[in-house]
Amino acid sequence: MDCPADLVGMRVLMLAPSYLPRIGGVEKHVSAVALELMRRGLEVQVATPRWEEDWPGREIVEGVQVTRLSRNARVARKTLAPLVRWAEVVHTHDAYPYLKYYLPMRVLRPALPTFVTFHGYEGYPIPLEAKVLRRVVLWLTRGNICAGAFMSKWYRFKCDYVTHGGVEAPAECPAPGEGAVFVGRLEADTGFLDYLEGLRILRDEHAISMRLDVCGDGSLRERGEEFAAEAGLDVTFHGRVSDVMSYVARARFAFVSGLLAMLEAMAVGTAVLAVYDNPLKEDYLRMFPGAEHAAVVGSARELATKLCELVQSAEQFERTVATAYEFASQQTWSKVADMYVALYASAVRRGGAG
Repeated sequence: MDCPADLVGMRVLMLAPSYLPRIGGVEKHVSAVALELMRRGLEVQVATPRWEEDWPGREIVEGVQVTRLSRNARVARKTLAPLVRWAEVVHTHDAYPYLKYYLPMRVLRPALPTFVTFHGYEGYPIPLEAKVLRRVVLWLTRGNICAGAFMSKWYRFKCDYVTHGGVEAPAECPAPGEGAVFVGRLEADTGFLDYLEGLRILRDEHAISMRLDVCGDGSLRERGEEFAAEAGLDVTFHGRVSDVMSYVARARFAFVSGLLAMLEAMAVGTAVLAVYDNPLKEDYLRMFPGAEHAAVVGSARELATKLCELVQSAEQFERTVATAYEFASQQTWSKVADMYVALYASAVRRGGAG
């Protein structure tokens, strides 16, 4: 979508719960969209909490002006006030930054158009408070983007637009690597231990040994290290790494369950396998349009069975990787930015508060 002439020069303030140099799906999303909007002629600034004391309060990060706010809400609002006066649109990512930092300031400019992008979910079962807070922000904003098709079903509200993220895929599908990589937090909700158990079953019951690189950290790291050592698995724990895609690109299989991480793995020719352990996570994965190009499984045993099939059938592996790459290469950040432009265009047409 070309940027309408009346949007060129529009000043957009994005409120993010976290931002670079922190690494994660939300941080990548906000950065990529901000850069794409700037390429189209909009002016974008990001305001986000200052999670590390040694981070500058204000700096340009990869081309985007970033203001870091005190975690003391009263102090933060003083810093945020001139940005709100500067903005022609406010776009919050999730409910938290809107409610903590922006809501009390809404009285300064009640007619300022505001929008929201919701990312992920707050656990299973979803806490009632989380559902209520999203409803409040929906009521206070003019339009929304949902990062995941599952949200309408589980939060019971209408998504104006649905995105699953974007990638900049290489011109051709890369050659597959070797072994497997896990990317994510080492926590129960990512299925981390199921992936380790799946590799044990793969070796013990299918006589296939596979090396695993673990990129991430969390409360289950020690338990995972003990399990790998006791089972005699070839697993290397790297902790948090800044160049995670270099590990993904070198692997043949990617154990990932975040939607953006799945897209990124597909884009570099790595076969994706994702484990779920509750009905919400199952919908989160299966309602992703790219799920048909991945192996979405409900247990470690299913994971081992699917890995065995992909290892033993070169034809099935190549077909899976090729179709996944074709799908991922069409999911660009430009398409994601189109949704933001459409929302902002509606603000120009409609006028008024919210």
